[in-house]
Amino acid sequence: MDIDIRQLNASDAEVFSALRRIVTADNPVPMGLSLDEELTRPLQGFRDQLSAPSPNAAFGAFIDGQLRACAAVAWSNRFASSRHKAILWGCFVDPDFRQEGLGRRVVGRALEHASGHGVRRVNLTVYLPNDAAVSLYTSVGFEPCGRESEAVYLDGRFHDGQHMTLVVAG
Repeated sequence: MDIDIRQLNASDAEVFSALRRIVTADNPVPMGLSLDEELTRPLQGFRDQLSAPSPNAAFGAFIDGQLRACAAVAWSNRFASSRHKAILWGCFVDPDFRQEGLGRRVVGRALEHASGHGVRRVNLTVYLPNDAAVSLYTSVGFEPCGRESEAVYLDGRFHDGQHMTLVVAG
């Protein structure tokens, strides 16, 4: 199995969107929105996200040329007082390729990128239940730092959000 990890760009918007739809159809809770909402998201929005200026970046794991996993970092605020922080977002793996280490690889690449651009702390939110994501993030050093009750409402019920944080540079 040939795995290529690379930074995504605007030309990857269609495959990025397609994988998001597959993952959302499998389980909408981790994505934080319903499949109907995902299906109505405009492709241009993904193009814009994937071409956002550095240090923002999204990374994809391609197997035999097909996108199978993603992870992205975005600076949480452009003000000087909070440029030391980034948000890890858009982390998902094709259901047929889970338990292959792809999530760990793309998250690791995103964290390396953040650290290499002067980020000290990376934050994220996991919508619960999502034991696999919590386990992955904990295994790379993220720690819980708060919980948001009723963070999203999907499939007729509320789901809490587990906030997590990681210091990536001293």
